[in-house]
Amino acid sequence: MNITEEQEIKITRILKIASVVLAAVLVLILCGTFVLLVKVKGNFSYVYNYMVKTEGGKSVEKNPNGAAYADSPAPFSLPGTAPFAFLKRTEILENGAKTDVFNRAERIVFTEDYLKDFTAFNGIITFRGNYSRSKSSYGTVSLKSNTISKDYWTYKTGKVLKSDGVNFWSGNGWTGQPLAVQWDQGTKAVMNLYPEAKAKSGLVEVIYPGMDGMIHFLDMETGKETRDAINVGMTFKGTCSLHPYYPLLVCGSGDSAPGLFGEQVSARVFIYSLLDGKKLYEFGANDNFAPRIWHAYDSSAIFSAETDTLIAPGENGVIYTIKLNSVYDPANGILSVDPEQPVEYTYYSEASEKRIYQGEGGYGSEASAVVWENYLFLGDNGGIFYCLDLNTLTPVWVQDLYEDINSSPVFEVTETGEKYIYVGTTLKYHTDGHHLGEACIYKINAMTGDIVWKKPYEVHTVLGLAGGILSTGTSGEGKYSDYIYYAVSKVPSVDTAYIVAISKKTGEEYWRTELKCDAWSSGALLYDTDGSAKYVQCCGNGDILLMDAKTGKILASKNFGSNIEATPVVFDNRLAVGLRSEYILGIKFE
Repeated sequence: MNITEEQEIKITRILKIASVVLAAVLVLILCGTFVLLVKVKGNFSYVYNYMVKTEGGKSVEKNPNGAAYADSPAPFSLPGTAPFAFLKRTEILENGAKTDVFNRAERIVFTEDYLKDFTAFNGIITFRGNYSRSKSSYGTVSLKSNTISKDYWTYKTGKVLKSDGVNFWSGNGWTGQPLAVQWDQGTKAVMNLYPEAKAKSGLVEVIYPGMDGMIHFLDMETGKETRDAINVGMTFKGTCSLHPYYPLLVCGSGDSAPGLFGEQVSARVFIYSLLDGKKLYEFGANDNFAPRIWHAYDSSAIFSAETDTLIAPGENGVIYTIKLNSVYDPANGILSVDPEQPVEYTYYSEASEKRIYQGEGGYGSEASAVVWENYLFLGDNGGIFYCLDLNTLTPVWVQDLYEDINSSPVFEVTETGEKYIYVGTTLKYHTDGHHLGEACIYKINAMTGDIVWKKPYEVHTVLGLAGGILSTGTSGEGKYSDYIYYAVSKVPSVDTAYIVAISKKTGEEYWRTELKCDAWSSGALLYDTDGSAKYVQCCGNGDILLMDAKTGKILASKNFGSNIEATPVVFDNRLAVGLRSEYILGIKFE
């Protein structure tokens, strides 16, 4: 068959177009492959995760006998929670020497009445507001339109070198909750506040140690500096803590710093006077007693005000208790400490040691502890959750949750006197061949360590970023007392998350909202004068969401352009939080 010249031209054109289309498709495939390889850092085993969704939420697993003895007057172990079924040994350091027996001279007791009203200051003075980690906001609101105001402020922060001397910590990260305090006039009068801040009636001061190595002080209403920042030079990833009665600030650095001559400057815990910004004490650097080489202090410290004792868990596996011998004379503007040698406690966990974490056993805690009476409750990076007697430094019960525990526990005492703990896990150890596995939310009997129920979620873990529960539960009050809220990371897709409202009684979901981005931040509840509650969630894509706490419906959303993994502080209808993009943000709900 003869082909005319016109037909030949058409065929040539078609072939050219087909070639261009094919080339474009190949370019797109190559670009997509390149982007995917960048995302998975060249590790093909993670490609699967970017192509499939997980099963998501799974059925609640209930223990019909888990709540037995929850109303006991004191914790004790059951056969399944006996401490030395999980611990090889424990060690105590007193006066610089190891000892087998310890009895605290001044007995630490956190009564239920004290825990309900433990501070003289108005505001949020520790991670999640109190030592039960159950207070996500301060005050009440009267919202008219359920919106986020168009007017907001930003404050520029910065970055600081990581311990590798090459990369940087920037902005504010996880858990990264600021404090917000409304100082009384007497305290303001003896502080180094700027004149404008000192004179301002009703000033609420945001106190924010950041990953830029600075402690920033800002007016929550305007974002203006209220006093000179403190340049520490070491990164802060966790949440600081304020003494319940004194302007005494404790903050732990989250990573070592590179020295001038290439040496490693160990992370440590700092105590500062907020009268003049002076450092009063530091501890925890290069502690040879610690079972882990990794020294970091993200946990928000606890004060036993009655005994003047600081309680500070470390990611190095040590719990420090320090008699401070504080002196505070507000009339003359004097604040000092004369700390005694720390009493230190650690344990060696067989279960944790089987789960290798950075070349060491998994013990050590990034989470913040809860306390009740003379007991401390906390989980570690190796999956061990335990109850510790603070006066004898002996473990009372131990439970193995199998996965990394980054979520801080939330302690609850019911109207009938039952004591429970809510906590979540992060998937790190028990992944399948596709880097999938279960992360769970647990209800634990605080008196026995027995599991009452667990709610599993199948999540992704990729590239050193573990999925699951990095948020701490937001515990409801009043009409919402059976609700506890969590963000569940990397479910069902790698870059998405769930916000869930869980029934404390049953472990079942009241509602679930799937986000189009990841979420590490812990949420906050706004209690309205009309009796309703709104739930606030910060997101990995820069969104801040205002949601109906009863239904999960998103009422308002505003994007601020950068990852928000820090937990916000909420005072009345105002919120402050730091972004990874080196800004602190202040917004108002209307």
